[in-house]
Amino acid sequence: MELFLAWLLRQMRRARIVFVGLYLVVVAGFVYAEPRSAWTWLIVLLGALLCIGIWGLVGFWHYVFTQRRERENGIERSDG
Repeated sequence: MELFLAWLLRQMRRARIVFVGLYLVVVAGFVYAEPRSAWTWLIVLLGALLCIGIWGLVGFWHYVFTQRRERENGIERSDG
């Protein structure tokens, strides 16, 4: 199970890069086609929030997975 979670985390990290790249291409197309449209800027804003959410989700799962693995290995971290 741990091996599967490690593989899944790597795939999620790669997918967020691809997702952001696609978002930038789509946004560039919308801004080029209709720069004065309110819908364009709504799409830009919502897409940016979605990208931030995906980066946050992947970061959260990376933190949770590494903390769990450290606890299983008996490594206790103290930040104080």
